[in-house]
Amino acid sequence: MSFSTNMIATARRLIQKYGENITLQRVVEGAYDVSDGSVSSGTTTNYSAKGHPAEYSNDEVDGKSIRKSDVKLWLEKPTTQVPTVGDTATLNSKTYKIINVDHLRAQGVDVVYILQCRI
Repeated sequence: MSFSTNMIATARRLIQKYGENITLQRVVEGAYDVSDGSVSSGTTTNYSAKGHPAEYSNDEVDGKSIRKSDVKLWLEKPTTQVPTVGDTATLNSKTYKIINVDHLRAQGVDVVYILQCRI
């Protein structure tokens, strides 16, 4: 096992032990029917995982791609979905939109995600 693999495994164990329950949601819009102009109903999928919200450091905040109000969410790998840009995460009764997803991998498998979340 490499150093980075050990670090990712440690992060995952800490998130599972000390993390809080995070509710995530994916909304898929309905399809547009060109023949009659209607839109079919979309679907909403809720999924959850343990996570740890953190603030971005002052060095990371540039005011454009990362804002001071953004939340860095360390998330264990959910069992049912892979988080994607556009999903939402509910933390402390606030709903944030996921605007960036970084995958941390060990031995070719996603283990932990770092989500950039914005109100």
